[in-house]
Amino acid sequence: MAMTRYQKALQYIHKAELQYGSISKTPENDLNLIKAQNLLAIGHRAVKMFEPDDLDFKIKKMLEYGYPALVIYEMLHVGQPAVQRVREFYGLTYKPLFKYKLTKDGQPDFYTTYVKGMTRIAKISNSFNSKTIFDLIPKLGYEISEVSFYWAIYLMTAHMLFANLLCLLNMVLIRG
Repeated sequence: MAMTRYQKALQYIHKAELQYGSISKTPENDLNLIKAQNLLAIGHRAVKMFEPDDLDFKIKKMLEYGYPALVIYEMLHVGQPAVQRVREFYGLTYKPLFKYKLTKDGQPDFYTTYVKGMTRIAKISNSFNSKTIFDLIPKLGYEISEVSFYWAIYLMTAHMLFANLLCLLNMVLIRG
C-alpha cells in the first residue's frame, strides 16, 4: 500500500526532528523540511522552491571549505548559475584567494590577498602605495612570494600535517 502525502511528509518531519532535535529548530533551507512543506501544500499549488540534490550538497561543501568558483566549475562540471544558486540559498560567501606569502626566519608564514595586507604583519603604515610596500618589506627581513592559494588547500595541508603528527606521536608512544 502506497503512503499518502501526509505520511510521506511526516517521515520528512521526523528526519528533520532527529537531525535538529525539534522541527522548530530546523532551518528554513533544510531539504527534509522543504519536502514536507511541498507535500503538505494541500489544495494549493506547491510553491516551486529550490530543492538541493546530491550535487548541490557537494557544491555547498566545496564552498564551505573555501574552493573558488572556477575550481568548483571544473571539478564538478557545473556552471556559474548552479554555484550561485547554492551560494545564495545557503547564504555562503566566497573565501579569499591568497596572492602573496610573507616569510621570515622564526615566524609562521603569512598569506594575504592584497599588498596592503602585508603592512599588518610587517608592522608598517598602510598609507604607503603598493610599490613602496614591495620595496620596504624585504628591507625588514621578509621574503615576498606570489602564490595562488585558497582556503581548501590550507585546510587540507593543515589536516595532513595534523594527521602526520598523530602518526608520529603514536609511533613514539608505541616504542617508548
